Amino acid sequence: MCSGGIMKVRYAKKSEKEIAIKFWKDSFKDSEEQIKFYFDNIYNEKNYLVLEDNSKIVSSLHENDYIFNFNNESIKSKYIVGVSSDITMRNKGYMSKLLIAMLENSKKKDMPFVFLTPINPKIYRKFGFEYFSNIEYYNFSVEELANFKLPNNEYSYIEINEKNKNLYLNDLIKIYNTNMRDNFSYLERDDFYFDKILKEAISDEMKAFILYKNKVASAYIIFGLYEENIEIRECMALDSISYKEMLALIYGYRDYYKTVSLASPNNSSIEFLFENQLNIEKFIKPFMMMRVLNPLAIFKNLKLENSNIKIYIEDKMLKENTGLYSLNNEISFSNINEENASYDLKIDITDLVFLITGYFSIDDLVKLGEIDIKNKNIIKKLNKIFSKKNSYLYEFI
Repeated sequence: MCSGGIMKVRYAKKSEKEIAIKFWKDSFKDSEEQIKFYFDNIYNEKNYLVLEDNSKIVSSLHENDYIFNFNNESIKSKYIVGVSSDITMRNKGYMSKLLIAMLENSKKKDMPFVFLTPINPKIYRKFGFEYFSNIEYYNFSVEELANFKLPNNEYSYIEINEKNKNLYLNDLIKIYNTNMRDNFSYLERDDFYFDKILKEAISDEMKAFILYKNKVASAYIIFGLYEENIEIRECMALDSISYKEMLALIYGYRDYYKTVSLASPNNSSIEFLFENQLNIEKFIKPFMMMRVLNPLAIFKNLKLENSNIKIYIEDKMLKENTGLYSLNNEISFSNINEENASYDLKIDITDLVFLITGYFSIDDLVKLGEIDIKNKNIIKKLNKIFSKKNSYLYEFI
């Protein structure tokens, strides 16, 4: 990996966990419980990338492994968290060096992209990251749930806890996967993943319930009770009736809690489950950013052969990605200068994220000035190939 003079990027040693914990505490506002949870359950020195200057660790980040479902293909990727520098040594460009080394390193490992939740998106855009998924947030009075009824027939709400959680992992996965069917990209969740979510929720003093109707797992909910507010982190159901029945459970807390806040995937239009939409406050926030490392691999994943489109991509950080991508009977790449290339459209590696994930439509990208279409005749074709899509990634750790 990279080393320039006395600077060196490497993965941590087993003995350096305390350094990792100190960096985290100095940089983030997480509670002691959250930090303990992360370092007991998730931290792995093999994924802890550090930058040394004169043998002293000055900057670090964590690359956690995830399986990403992208256009119905399972892809290994890394979720970047805990990007931080020694507080006595900030503004020296250490973080930039480390992030670039991480991007180069991930590309060498054949990852088509990596992703992160930014504290400040402006910082990461410089490195080619861009938003590709939103979360919808809803706020309403607990009284809005008054008409949500419990199921009629045979049913049970089971509280999931540390002792019984293994019994329900498969049913949670089934409900989650049913909800992900219409998403273009999302994180794949297996037993290990749901176990981690539940452990984390329990350590955060949150509650989790699963609803069975006629012995079929129909919905689940994860929520926390705070002062006067019930905060629903995730609620998934097989259908809208089961969703309302899951929320009916929440109405049982009305004597102690006055308001509810709820997070939900993009385009879920939860407000229409209620009778009066005007009483439901809704706002949408961009949540997760992606960095494309290998455009060629992504065009192949999107099965764009025979599109007969030529795209010129500029990547200022990973210069080997800059050049002409021809989506003809096969997908090819040539590393040529822009002035020597004839192309239909030109796009920066950052804005490419919008294009390939369908975060914006082509018309949106033209309006925002994020795409340069040389050949106006192909706008219709582009709209068809790069249609608007949904992604769901809601990570806390």
